[in-house]
Amino acid sequence: MFAPLLFGLALALCAPQASAALSPAKRLPYIDDNQQCRGQPLPATVEHLTGEAWKLDAKGREVPLEEGMSIDEKEGVKTSPSAFVSLSLGDGSRVVLPSSSQVTLQLNSQYLIPQVVLEQGQIESYVIKRDSDHDRFQIVTPVGVLGVRGTHFRVRNDDQQSLVEVLNGQVAVNRDEALPGKVAKRSAKGVVDKAAGPLPGEVQVMARQGLRIHKQGELKPVELLAAPRLLGQAGQVAALPVWQLILQPLPGARRYRAQVATDKDFLNIKQEQFSSTPQVNFTGLKAFFYHVRLSAFDEHGLEGETGVYDIFYYPRTTRVE
Repeated sequence: MFAPLLFGLALALCAPQASAALSPAKRLPYIDDNQQCRGQPLPATVEHLTGEAWKLDAKGREVPLEEGMSIDEKEGVKTSPSAFVSLSLGDGSRVVLPSSSQVTLQLNSQYLIPQVVLEQGQIESYVIKRDSDHDRFQIVTPVGVLGVRGTHFRVRNDDQQSLVEVLNGQVAVNRDEALPGKVAKRSAKGVVDKAAGPLPGEVQVMARQGLRIHKQGELKPVELLAAPRLLGQAGQVAALPVWQLILQPLPGARRYRAQVATDKDFLNIKQEQFSSTPQVNFTGLKAFFYHVRLSAFDEHGLEGETGVYDIFYYPRTTRVE
């Protein structure tokens, strides 16, 4: 008898506080199965932007992206070859898009599951932990659906495969071969409106594991490479100074990646560079206290664990008399 009254009181206490701070376009918070006040995952907000990127409306029309913009259901984001974008969802989850990437956001209204359809490139996701069996974040790729509950992982499309690397938590991979071929149309009820839990053919990818997802063949997770170690730094004095990071060679590494951000969570990435040798060069960075993240790729193209270093960079330019 008192449950509906308690529910209504909780909702009344939850909604006014949250809705006052939200724009009219945002959905009201809700009360979950554990009587917790939760924010709606969509629309997402552009938290950080470096470089040039675009917002895509439901019809695919492009407008220049700006920090603070809202990205709602059926809308998307596209980044240029030198851009980085981080999106914050209303439920606390975050998504980072590096260069040359494109995603579309979807929402399962029944279970309030946010979906990110990866059209091109790569995404890095930080998903908050939820207790409910139906609270689930999903990444949809051309060759499979990834479902998570509280984890840090990366996903990217590469030719005829998708690659997933789990850094924390776990990801359930389901190659749903009954779905249509186009990623943008993977919102069929069989994919969206399903509860969490093991399914036939589903593979669990645990922390520090990676998986290559093909349209056919065995889904077999492998261990990720350890993070490379930073040995030192060097540079070149010039009008456009070069900042070189020197890494310890890592057995099994075929390629290295270094990212530079102004925040410890790497939501505001300023540059990233790749190298086939354990020396990575940056140019055009201003003097700042940077967070540097290092990783390496194995023979399968899977990116390994990350090592983070805090470095104050002070570029020295050529003095003209």
